Amino acid sequence: MVRLTGEQRKEILAQLESDLANNVIGIGDLVKQVRTQLYGMTQTQYAKFIKVSDKTLRDIEKGNTDPRVSVLNKILAPGGFQLSVRSVRRDI
Repeated sequence: MVRLTGEQRKEILAQLESDLANNVIGIGDLVKQVRTQLYGMTQTQYAKFIKVSDKTLRDIEKGNTDPRVSVLNKILAPGGFQLSVRSVRRDI
């Protein structure tokens, strides 16, 4: 487990949020960075912590799956992230 001050945690989260918003990192990288930088856990430890299978976590981090938003929110919740789906409107 990584021991961070509140300020260090805020800095990491701000950087990750910025990187995601600017397409510097993808969802899989975000998951991995939350797991490693904020918690210092292995995939097995983090999967157990958030109650998902090792395979699911591994596949998401590698970009080998297109998980549901609910699964991603479960995985990212410990980092304080929540994803949402924007509705798309098309004028006919």
